Amino acid sequence: MENIDQIVDVGDVITEEIILSAKGQLVDIKNFVIQTTVYEDIFSNVMTGVLLLRDAANLINEYKLNGKEQVIVKFRSPGFSDAGVIKKTFYISSIKGRTIGEKDQIYALFLISIEGAIDNITKISKKFKGKTDNVITEVFNEYLRQEKRLVSYASHNTNIALVSTYWSPLKIINWICNRSFENAPNILFYEGNKNFYLTSLEKLFQSRDYGTYSYIPSANSGDFSLAERFSFISDISNLDHYDIFKGQDYGYYSSRLITHDITLKQYKEFQHNHYSYRENIESLDEFTIFPANLSNPDNYRMVRTKQYGMFPEKEDPQYEVWAMKRNSLMYEANNFKMTIAVPGKTDIEVGNTINVFLPRSTAKEADVSTPNFFDPYLSGRYLITGIRHQFSLNKHQMFLEIMKESFQLSME
Repeated sequence: MENIDQIVDVGDVITEEIILSAKGQLVDIKNFVIQTTVYEDIFSNVMTGVLLLRDAANLINEYKLNGKEQVIVKFRSPGFSDAGVIKKTFYISSIKGRTIGEKDQIYALFLISIEGAIDNITKISKKFKGKTDNVITEVFNEYLRQEKRLVSYASHNTNIALVSTYWSPLKIINWICNRSFENAPNILFYEGNKNFYLTSLEKLFQSRDYGTYSYIPSANSGDFSLAERFSFISDISNLDHYDIFKGQDYGYYSSRLITHDITLKQYKEFQHNHYSYRENIESLDEFTIFPANLSNPDNYRMVRTKQYGMFPEKEDPQYEVWAMKRNSLMYEANNFKMTIAVPGKTDIEVGNTINVFLPRSTAKEADVSTPNFFDPYLSGRYLITGIRHQFSLNKHQMFLEIMKESFQLSME
């Protein structure tokens, strides 16, 4: 955490800018905004947002809002440097929920990153070839880059040859990510509130923890310092612990791949067992969540057709290397999730890891320092996969979507 001396209470935030850019003018609309919501997610290529306005100046007609306007937002936790602010320029993608009164009107401006708006109207017909991380960087810099740069934590072990038939830039990037890997095929391309990122789930799991959050429902906040109260969880969503049948139907535990090469007239079969594969890749904690005896590869069969030698740069798409493994890894990243409500800070970002301590749901001593107070399975390291930032009346609350795919203790 940066310098918090200027913070009076947890969740304090300075709304530095909410500016509407319309008809060649920059209009400060801070006083009209009831609430600002900003979304970021590691499974979403771009950020989105919503502004809820109470408009007593008829802005919607005065500036003829019709979809060509931009909104610039900038929020800062008191005492945080420029590196710790949330600043973003959005396009207005839609206006919804307009309620007209006698003296004012209320409506919501739905926002999308400029990069997302550009992607929607950009079609590419071109051949790309080379290392997959280099091709993704090339596509981003040539067709999408605006305010933010692309930070790449990945050095891929894969090459690609691709002819884009009027695909959008993000469709190209996602197609390549599905086929890319370092140690494992879990490459992601997403926008955080500071930069765009090209990285892998393994790299995110290995990153240094941002901080610690604890859920202590009986705690009296007056007994704790300001810094300690920043780590309090005020609410937790329901947690879907696991669904064995769903995992089997989606090929999470194991799967079978059949490839058909239409040039060589060959069929081949490959099998994936996720329990044994997990031993070779990085995880948040030590022990896998599911037992070893849940696998039957015939529960989930996939067929891929290929043409050997279609591109001289890459003779074989190697579906057996990535298709089944990525299917399991992406399911796993969305399997064990919950949402926690915590005080807002503008230096946090999706892709950070955190330590979370949740109480055991049994009769126990009230002292949180006792070893049996916290649940040894639910507590541990989590990855922040999504954040809903909610700003209103100079207060900032965050709803963190967090996941884990392993426990500190064995379930067996």
